Amino acid sequence: MKRVKLIHEDLNAGGGAERLAVASLEALNEMDLSVDLVTFTKPNWNQLERIFGISKLRKYVNNVIKADISSLLDEETKEDSSNATKNEYDVVMNAHADILPSNIFGKKKEKLITYCHYPLVPELIRSLKYDTVLRNYLKMCDYKFESLDKLRTKALGVYNQMMNSSTVVTNSIFSSKAVKLYYPRTDPLIIYPPIDIDFFSRVVSSDSRENRIVVLGRFNPDKNIELALEVAKVLKGMNTKFEMSIAGNLSKMYYPYYNYLRKLIKVNGLSDMVDLKPNVDINDLLTLFGKSKVLFHPTIGEPFGMCIAEAMSAGLVPVVPNFGGNTEFVPESQRYSNQKEAAKIILKSMNVNMQQRFSLSNSVKKFGTGRFKDNLKRLLSERVVAP
Repeated sequence: MKRVKLIHEDLNAGGGAERLAVASLEALNEMDLSVDLVTFTKPNWNQLERIFGISKLRKYVNNVIKADISSLLDEETKEDSSNATKNEYDVVMNAHADILPSNIFGKKKEKLITYCHYPLVPELIRSLKYDTVLRNYLKMCDYKFESLDKLRTKALGVYNQMMNSSTVVTNSIFSSKAVKLYYPRTDPLIIYPPIDIDFFSRVVSSDSRENRIVVLGRFNPDKNIELALEVAKVLKGMNTKFEMSIAGNLSKMYYPYYNYLRKLIKVNGLSDMVDLKPNVDINDLLTLFGKSKVLFHPTIGEPFGMCIAEAMSAGLVPVVPNFGGNTEFVPESQRYSNQKEAAKIILKSMNVNMQQRFSLSNSVKKFGTGRFKDNLKRLLSERVVAP
């Protein structure tokens, strides 16, 4: 049986990148490949199976290999080389190559797949924000490193080498252009991320929708959830009757941010209109979609926006920033440039009819999970698995 090493630092985060990694595990399992998962944190299989609605997810992984950021950056040792046959993999796939560098020295390019949602590392290092990522990695691994400066320099070197020496896959034209900008030698392949169209479209014909706005995304400062609260303040000032549900996965390290959002809601007098829903499972999310009208997305420059496509599949009308990968599938009339414009689009979107909801749902069928898995299988068969 052929062997695959799939790298992702923390599936428990439960966001779009993790959903893609899980769909990749499904595809690898369907190809009858033996998968070792290399990760910083032990997967909480019960929670993951509940969030993603996959009852046998843990059975898709043969071994869970606990790693740390240092081991992913280190070159192969002599001992590793002597055990090359034992440790050999037919495929090595980094499923979170936005921010996670992994050492691939000495491997053949066609055996390496780097799924890069967006090449964040160079930008984060330039803006001095990557140190926060590295500190989080060190905390996850319970690993102490003498010099953050040295770790940062090493991470960038390994990241650049990884991007230039592997088969780079990304999620949109927007992200592909960014990859080419930073790494001109690459020729990124676009494989759209997996959206469970069959599941979410079950509620597209719901006739019990309220004037409810859904905001969906991990509780993480990078998601810019504060903007959703600013829009809620604008709507309140317009004497609009509405409710806003902010749903997403919550990791322990982001409890302070979650509590900060709770404080903002209270301070701005939004408690009667806005509620936070951490760690909602997929069935509860479907119920929430079925009684809502609008999906508001506060993250500017989103590489793709899986939650946007999920909501559209369920018949919600998207209101998104006018910059990012979401502009490739969200109509121009539904894109905003500031809070006031977003509020106006939301009000208009509350009155969309059933036919328009079906049209939006049909427009994202091309992003189905089945198509993602077929494209990934094709890549594996043509470039990697075939002798």
